[in-house]
Amino acid sequence: MKDLVLGVDGTRASASATQWVAERCVREPSRVRIVNVIGTLTADRHASLELLERAERVLRDRVPGQAVELLRADGAVSRALARLSAGADLLVIGVDPDHPVRAAIGGWVPVRVVARASVPVCVVPAGWTQTDGDVVVGLADDTSSAAALDLAAREASATTKKLHVVHAWALPGVVVESSVIEERPDRIVEEHRALLDAAVRSLQRRFTDVDIESDVVRSSPVNALLGHAERAALIVIGTHHQGVLAGGLTGAVAQDLLWRARCPVLIVPEATPITDRLDA
Repeated sequence: MKDLVLGVDGTRASASATQWVAERCVREPSRVRIVNVIGTLTADRHASLELLERAERVLRDRVPGQAVELLRADGAVSRALARLSAGADLLVIGVDPDHPVRAAIGGWVPVRVVARASVPVCVVPAGWTQTDGDVVVGLADDTSSAAALDLAAREASATTKKLHVVHAWALPGVVVESSVIEERPDRIVEEHRALLDAAVRSLQRRFTDVDIESDVVRSSPVNALLGHAERAALIVIGTHHQGVLAGGLTGAVAQDLLWRARCPVLIVPEATPITDRLDA
């Protein structure tokens, strides 16, 4: 049985995150801890309890007998959720892509949660509805995607049976010799295709029930992934956890996806022991 932590705050995005968790519990037995974080100076504990109980009803209406624990926490949202989700299989929160200014005023809470959490975080957009689209996963040039690839394949195996692996590449910023300009692009594409093919072969050996497609795209990682977002059931990326403004498939990419993708985005820390935990 999996251990999920759901952060709720009474917003439309929070309601979508709750629905996403409920649908997940339908297909996979899980324990759910529902958390509401309240400020110590403006705490309304009665309203907090109402939020928690509302989310509990949604889960139990969808999954009668669902194991649920209600928790209130004081302090900063990102710190509290990171602390309470430590050791869990998954942390789930909502995001409202239509209101980035409001999010900025509120301190970019979803981004801060992702930056602090030590476990995979699924960020569900407001207005989410379930689809049968592909699970889309980004493959980086380094090791940061290993756990994300594994978890994405497991998600596909448990849901749509369709996985799309996307690898983005770009030419170096400065190329001096004209002969290099003529020859290098083809060689670069071959190198990136070899990296992608190796990753796909590894997944195919372990997930024989999943239909796996792949693309090498000359683009930024964000645009390459967003090209699949409208039809995707889920986008999965890995992260080094080097900070909220780190490059690569880490903070910068995660930030853009959170505010622009219209499907859930699952961010997986590089060191997450996916295989051991999800097979337990």
